[in-house]
Amino acid sequence: MRRMLGRKATTMDVRKALGLSRSGFYRQLALIKEEDQAWLREQALGDFVFEYRKAHDTLEDLERKLLGIADKAQKDKDRIEAIRLCKEIELDRVALLAEGPTALAVRRRAKKELAGVSSEVQKAS
Repeated sequence: MRRMLGRKATTMDVRKALGLSRSGFYRQLALIKEEDQAWLREQALGDFVFEYRKAHDTLEDLERKLLGIADKAQKDKDRIEAIRLCKEIELDRVALLAEGPTALAVRRRAKKELAGVSSEVQKAS
């Protein structure tokens, strides 16, 4: 039933194929939704917590290193850049709370790809 609905089969097509009454169809659909919710809770408790903690710890380590660089920097330009990156890490930490580790990783990858494209454009011109 789940596969049929995933392939955009109509309610009537699913009922006919499985020999379900209208009420039987909706009982089965409710069971599928309960299974999906239980699966999602299980995933959230396992993988999400692990990935969240890993991303959080990585951001914390990077910020600590950048603060060390800012303290030891000889040039104001280097100090300012390290502080700017610390600010970005704080924004990433907020995004991590709001969006989760996967969304944060996707956003970072997109930024890197855009930076790579813009540097290639500059080299070409």
